[in-house]
Amino acid sequence: MNSPWDAEIEISEELVRRLLDEQFPEFAACSLSLLGEGWDNAAWLVGDDWVFRFPRRQLGADVILSEFAVVPAVADRLTAPVSCPLRIGKPTSEYSWPFAGYPLIPGVELCQAAPPASQRFKLAAELGQFLRSLHDISAEEALELGAPHDTFGRLDIERRSTQAREQLSKAAKLGIIDSPARWQGLLDQLLLLCKPPVTDCLVHGDLYSRHVIVEPCDAESLKEVRLAGIIDWGDVHAGDPSADLACAWSLFDVAGRRRMLECYGEVAAESLVLARVRAIAHSSLCVVYGREADLPDLEQASKDALFWLLED
Repeated sequence: MNSPWDAEIEISEELVRRLLDEQFPEFAACSLSLLGEGWDNAAWLVGDDWVFRFPRRQLGADVILSEFAVVPAVADRLTAPVSCPLRIGKPTSEYSWPFAGYPLIPGVELCQAAPPASQRFKLAAELGQFLRSLHDISAEEALELGAPHDTFGRLDIERRSTQAREQLSKAAKLGIIDSPARWQGLLDQLLLLCKPPVTDCLVHGDLYSRHVIVEPCDAESLKEVRLAGIIDWGDVHAGDPSADLACAWSLFDVAGRRRMLECYGEVAAESLVLARVRAIAHSSLCVVYGREADLPDLEQASKDALFWLLED
């Protein structure tokens, strides 16, 4: 049975080299190395300073166009660096989707850095400030720039709670958690408080530990981890801020969450409920994805998130 993260096409080094040679000959002498693969894209490091992302399935190709339209228009209004597409590649007879090149944001994925919760207090503040600057961009302006509405039901509570229960049961069968009961009970409580999402600002749409880039840090040094940038804007859309505020639960313990929300500003109670449900659904999916795709850093980060979600 195919997994939802399976690629429709392999993005090989040979393919990357041919596409770059044809469309961006200035990179002809640059080295190539695979940075990573996600559900929708493969990312290749080109030389020392550029990252090129190539869709590996149709969905990735569809959403990348919104990123091309929106991110360059808002990047300089945000409080942290973002992956901004400055080279736009065109489909060819060999590769039928658009692709893009971005100046590298130096750092590592948060799940790879894996700082303990006690070293995330500064990151929480910076991420709260970043999201405030992003969500200050209205939905009206976002739509004018070319952002879509939320067509994937990221805050469809019935759908996401069902997904969460399925993935939690799978995580238990895989031995990642002992039992799904605590999270299922929490979902039952939250669903009684849920209200429909609204569409009132620009949101990233997929803000989790692989898309938060931090400055390299040594867990033994007790140094506070710092935000280096936010990558992968393929899910950008006009929607409810709760889709992004879910990271308050999936990236931080209680103290870090409170710090992030303090720096973000006032949040309606119903938005926090939606954000928590979204975080349960996304973290339960990612913990299974991390196990089945052999991404131990993501698996551990998502497992940590699940337990932080139980904390009030």
